[in-house]
Amino acid sequence: MIIISSSETTRRRVLGRLCGAAALLAGLVTTGVAAPGGTATASAPDPATSQTGAGTERLPVKAIEKILQADGHVSKSGVLEVDIDRKDIHVIGGDPPVRFKDGFQLQHELFFQSLGRGKAILNGDLALRPQEIQPVIDAFIAHGLTFQAQHQHLYDMRPMVWFVHFRAIGDPIRLAGAARAVIGKTSTPLPQHSPPNPRTPLPVRKLEKVLGGDATVGENGIVTVTVQRTDKIRLGGVVVDPDLGVSTNIQFQPLKRGEAAVIPDFSMTASETQPVISVMRRHHWEVGCLYNQETDEHPQLYFSHMYRVGDPVELARQIREGLDRTAAKRA
Repeated sequence: MIIISSSETTRRRVLGRLCGAAALLAGLVTTGVAAPGGTATASAPDPATSQTGAGTERLPVKAIEKILQADGHVSKSGVLEVDIDRKDIHVIGGDPPVRFKDGFQLQHELFFQSLGRGKAILNGDLALRPQEIQPVIDAFIAHGLTFQAQHQHLYDMRPMVWFVHFRAIGDPIRLAGAARAVIGKTSTPLPQHSPPNPRTPLPVRKLEKVLGGDATVGENGIVTVTVQRTDKIRLGGVVVDPDLGVSTNIQFQPLKRGEAAVIPDFSMTASETQPVISVMRRHHWEVGCLYNQETDEHPQLYFSHMYRVGDPVELARQIREGLDRTAAKRA
């Protein structure tokens, strides 16, 4: 299924009328509201709520978006994803080199999953300039967020951009406030809004079919396809939804003559890393990195961003070969 940003926004508005107010009221009564500078409490999960698929009825989507000053979209499984572009950073990367347009790779990604009983888990990462890294880490500590990883996606970005990952469990309003306070340590321009009618020259349905995932179309015609893992992933004691940033996602930036710059971010267990990398290197993909992005994760996952330019459908077929070496959902 193709999920277009504008239709998601409309759907959330309808859902918001039906249950958003009640959900928000329940959260406020249970835990209170933190200001954007508030501290999140990374409390231990209640075993009774440590499950995926709790739905969106307990996620105050509109309130979270208002605090973060950015639109999000809700996946079919009920996970809220809010992407915030680093429109202030202009990067050239890859071989052959490509100027990364807004919406391609350089964004903060925040994923919220309801755990029920007024709690949620937040799993996210931020795209940072080098001088922002230490203030952001300090802000994680100050606001009760768990700092999980620091790494690069591609080794030849100019200027270099770093990515830091974090997580927390608690009241979703407080989590959003803590994340907003951390983002305030960067020069990220806010507020941001999704394009009302995003279009792309890329063959979205074909890419979705080849890869076996769900596609979104964003600004500048950039297509993102997420292919879920099918195994059970536990993070910080909670069984998390595959849409909570632990699955493989692939981004396509349209170029001239029907080509695209393509960056898959493979999600792999230790035993899957070498088979995937071997397949992709046989197809001449640049391997940009190999790293962990979460702590206290079982099984431990490894992630690898790769890069190639070419025909988007053919490159999607090569990526699918790599996915077939993992526990990803089948095409």
